[in-house]
Amino acid sequence: MRRLPPLSVGPSSVQLPMADGSAAALAEALLCSDLEEQAAVLGEQLVGDPPLMLWVVCKAWTSHRFRPRSAEALSRWLAIHALEVLQWEETLKSFVADDALAARFGDLVAARLAIADLAALRASSEGQAAAEEAFLLGLLHQPTEWFDPLPAAARAEVDRLMPGWLSAPDVAAGLRRVAQAADALANRSADREADEQLRGVRQRAQEGRGRWLEPVAGPSERLPVLAARLARLRQLESRFDELLEQEKLNAMAELAAGAGHEINNPLAIIAGRAQLLLKDETDPERRRELALMIAQVKRAHEMIADMRLFARPPRPEPERFDLVGLVDAVVDDMRPAVAEQASSIERTGRGEPLEIEADPAQIQVALRAMCRNALEAVGHDGRIEVDVRATEHEAVVRISDDGPGIQPEERPRLFEPFYSSRQAGRGLGTGLSKSWRIVTAHGGRIDVESQPGLGATFIVTLPLRRQ
Repeated sequence: MRRLPPLSVGPSSVQLPMADGSAAALAEALLCSDLEEQAAVLGEQLVGDPPLMLWVVCKAWTSHRFRPRSAEALSRWLAIHALEVLQWEETLKSFVADDALAARFGDLVAARLAIADLAALRASSEGQAAAEEAFLLGLLHQPTEWFDPLPAAARAEVDRLMPGWLSAPDVAAGLRRVAQAADALANRSADREADEQLRGVRQRAQEGRGRWLEPVAGPSERLPVLAARLARLRQLESRFDELLEQEKLNAMAELAAGAGHEINNPLAIIAGRAQLLLKDETDPERRRELALMIAQVKRAHEMIADMRLFARPPRPEPERFDLVGLVDAVVDDMRPAVAEQASSIERTGRGEPLEIEADPAQIQVALRAMCRNALEAVGHDGRIEVDVRATEHEAVVRISDDGPGIQPEERPRLFEPFYSSRQAGRGLGTGLSKSWRIVTAHGGRIDVESQPGLGATFIVTLPLRRQ
């Protein structure tokens, strides 16, 4: 038995135990190339490992504000983000629990498995979704017991580590069911289930305890090294792709600068002649055709204007401003368009002001274009989330949607001008390229996280101060 990566609590951190079987399952999942296979392996392990479930729930909430409704949903999240969150510090890799501590953890595992099992059985009459939520909440019952003994100050910090949704009104019924299951198993409930059912629940929990404590050679020792090396490999691959994409976009910018100037001249002549003809034309059909010609010339001119913006964006005029306020303004501006599609947009993350040094007008254009791109992706009944956070030197805006995601073949062309994976007539395809150009001109970057069918997240990272 070892320890999972630390969870940050205020200035310090705490750790949860990691069973050898969980280490083996995590190692197997990291080596799977298929997302569904990864999720299946992780899901099977999560339902039998309460501390691992608690650790993933805390990580999903603190890093992405993700709230699972079932173990299956959580396993899919972990399959996508495993290399991001499975990172150990060098000094924490070699911990092995002694027999007494292992036995204490084993007892906690058995207790949580029994509570989850009984709560799910009692909730099954209300449907599969209710049973799955009850099982998940049962495994998370009294989470601070995993960290005992703790001083009062440290316990308060651990309480703040727990996901906020555990106290949300819509889980109150599930939590009551879990508490009733715990009372029944402790023989404190006056309305207990039949003794036969309780015996079955306790027996399955003890079998789960045995599996959790069973030693598994190899993976428990090598998992931290495997996770670190795979994360490094992904980083190198991603960096190579980013550099290649940057060079390609720079070459396209050079082409756009020259072509835009040359095309504008003949367009101006065409528009001028069409307007002269329209002035003296009386035939309705010919007037309609001339008006259409002028409209298409204007459209072409708009495309060239966006192309030239991509090629030679205006020099930023930096000033200090509140990024949180700017993002809130962008979100508010988007609400009418979002409502028309019966979708929703929510701003999460940092609430207090976040001062950065940049061109507010340009940053607003970039973020609005990315929000509009997300809105087009989700269609009707979709959800968009705009999250603002900060590190020591950078501001991070994450724009997430629950749309169809990005296909692997589309990824290399996302920031190309006029490229769009949507059908013709759904815009000029310049929104993302414009955003990319503005953000990179500010010394920032745009990263993309997406899996087909699981939505997409565009991550805008900007320096807090001009370099």
